Order: sequence, then C-alpha cells, then structure tokens
Amino acid sequence: MMPHTEYGGTGRIVRLIQGARASLLTRNITKVYGGDVVSKAFGVGTAVLLIRGLSVADYAAYTAFMTVLGLFPGLVASGINQALVRFAAESFSRTQRRPYRLYLAALALQVALYAVLCAVLVVLGEPVIRVLFGAKPFAVPLRLGLAAGFGALVTAACRSIYQAEEKFGDYIRALWLRQTLVLLCVVGLWAFGLLDFQRAAIALVAAELGVAAVLIRHVFRDFGRRMLLRSMVPGGILLREFFASAGLLLAYCLLLASFEHLDIFMLSHLVDETELANYGVAGRYYAMALMLLVSIHAVLLPRFSRTDMQDSGRQRAFTRRWLKLTAWLIIPIGLLVWAGRPLFLLVNGEQYTRAYYMAAVFAAGVWLSLTFSPLSNVLKARRAFRFLTVMAFAALAANFFGNLLLIPRWGGLGAATITVLSHALVNVASAARVFRSAR
Repeated sequence: MMPHTEYGGTGRIVRLIQGARASLLTRNITKVYGGDVVSKAFGVGTAVLLIRGLSVADYAAYTAFMTVLGLFPGLVASGINQALVRFAAESFSRTQRRPYRLYLAALALQVALYAVLCAVLVVLGEPVIRVLFGAKPFAVPLRLGLAAGFGALVTAACRSIYQAEEKFGDYIRALWLRQTLVLLCVVGLWAFGLLDFQRAAIALVAAELGVAAVLIRHVFRDFGRRMLLRSMVPGGILLREFFASAGLLLAYCLLLASFEHLDIFMLSHLVDETELANYGVAGRYYAMALMLLVSIHAVLLPRFSRTDMQDSGRQRAFTRRWLKLTAWLIIPIGLLVWAGRPLFLLVNGEQYTRAYYMAAVFAAGVWLSLTFSPLSNVLKARRAFRFLTVMAFAALAANFFGNLLLIPRWGGLGAATITVLSHALVNVASAARVFRSAR
C-alpha cells in the first residue's frame, strides 16, 4: 500500500475512502454502544432490584459471587480471546474464510484451562476462601460463581468470534439475550417474594449456561463433521502465531484482571460487610458506565487488526480524532456527579450513602478510561504485547501496595482511588507509547 505522501492526484479519492471508513467505524461503535445501552437498561433494572431487594449481608455475598464470576473466566479467557480477535480478524480480512481451526483451538484451550482452575479451587476449598475473602463465609458464592463462570467463558469466546468477523448484530443480540434472561429471573424471584442471594445466584448460573449453549449452536451451526475432523489436525502458520501471541496476551490480561478485582478481595479482608456492600454498589455503576468502553474496544480491535489498518498514518489520524472527541466528556461527567446525589440515594437507599462518594471517584476513572484506553488497540495491532504486559504488572503492584496503604484509612474510598489510578497508569502509558511511536 502506498504511503500517504505518494497519493498525488488520487489524494481526494483516498481522503473520501478514508472518510467513508471512519464513518463506518463511527457507525459500528454507535451500533454496538446502542445495543449496549439497551442491554444495560436491563442490567440497571436487575441491579436496582437486587440492591433494594437483598439485605446488606446478602448483597455483600452477591458482590463476592459477581467478583468470582468476573475474575476467573477473565483470567483464563481475556488474553486468548484478544489473540483470537487479533488473528481471526486479520485472517478473515485477507481470505474471507472463517478460520474454524483457530476458533476450535481457542475454545478448547479456554475450556481446558478453566476446568483445571476450577478443579484446583474446589479441591482446596476453605484455604482459597480465606485467601480471597478472609474470614467471611463465602464458600457458596465461590462455588456458584465458578459454575456461572463456565457459561460466561463460553459466551465470551462466541462473542469474540462475532467481533472478529465484525458481525456486530449477532454480538449485540448475545448481550440482549443474557441480560433479558437475568432480568426475567430476578423479576420472577422478586414478584413471588423469593429474592435472596442464593436463589438469585442460581438463576444467574442457569442464565449463563443457557446463553452459552445457544451461542455455541449458532456460531458452529454450519460446521459439519468433516470440517470438525479437519480442524482437529494441528499445524498451520496462523495457529502457531496465535499460540505464540496468546501467551503474552494471556499474561497481560491475567495481570489486568487480577488488579481489577484485587480491590474486592482486599476489602473483604480489611473492612466489614457494610463497607464491602457500599463498594459493590458503586462498583456496579462503574462497570455499567464503562460499557461504552467495552463497545469501543469491541469495534476497534478487529478494525485495527485488519491488514488495511496497519498503516501508521491512519493510526495517527485516528488517535488525533479520538482525543478531540473524548476530551470534552469531562464536562457532562462532572455535572452528573455534582447534581446526582439525590437521585443516587433515591434509587439505592440511604444505607448506601458512602457508595455515592465512591461512585464520584469512579466517575473520574470513567473519563480517563474513555479518553486513553481505546488507544491500546493500536499497540495490540502492532503486537506490542510485551510493553502492555510490563505496564499491567506495574499497575498490579501499584494497586496492591496502594490498597494496603489506603483501605485501612479510607475504606472503599481508598480502594476506588487506587483502582482509578491503576487503570490510568496502563491507559495513559499506552497512549504515550502510541504518540511516541507515531512521530
């Protein structure tokens, strides 16, 4: 592909093509985010019912359950799925053929690793609970979280395949299916006066496993027996590159997932259940606010992995546009925090007053993440996995020692502050690396 300086008389045509591609990128982000908004509307309804319907002790247990559900599948699957998207998108853009062998290899690797991890955690049992949650009786949240995590792991793998092929309609429908099932289960429990932690968690286990079964059937619906046998034969340059890169990406995502959930585990050791429940409420809204970020990453990673987006000029142009687009978001986020306390307490109840102040800290993290985190996709497209892994390790160390210092003094506010700063360390450093390499 010719560099930008050699376009000559075709410059106008090239600019029109680039503008059309940028418009398509914007439409895809808007499409996925619109789907996420609808999905999260169901999620908000579920969260409010659980916050208002569960006791403080039950919501603390639910926070532990959701942490297990998010942590262990993320440790196993995040890096593999990012490598899957990276290489499948590149292969699909080059050949227009679905790399079934790669899909099966990624899914089999995730299931095998997760099965081993679950076996170790279940066998160890009580020592694992003490390490993760201190003296709190969270054996049931651990077991149910691992069961739900299997469904979440398979669902994430299927959504990564949709993402790699840029089938964002299917990607969104998968989100809607999960959130709808969860909401219906929680509403049913609430309507019949049966809502407590254990029933809600069992409902989520059933929903996660049901969605996983539906998506597996849909993804591999045209996958015949002959194709299965052919895909089981090892080899191929694409698979070797995938496994080589999956190792570094797995390390990066493992470190990232570790410090993203380290706050809950350290709070479990250092504060009481009331403070943990307040932090869980604030963290739930933080996760929902970052859904836009998930939508952005879902579109950008396969887009930058395509062969036509390896040009550094296009990457620089995207970086400039992105920073101009997101810098002003600090104003509406700040206004929402300034005026939102009465609504927050009306929705969640006075018992979660401290959660509002934690959510205000998280709001700063939302702006930092939306501004800088998407630029890490440029580094993944350039295969700068070693740099990302080093930064994730630095963030994990900062998160651990920061929480150890601030949680005893400030409780959940300290954990929220350190979580935001740890994310900022990775995101701002990634943006700086993009700028430096673009010169």
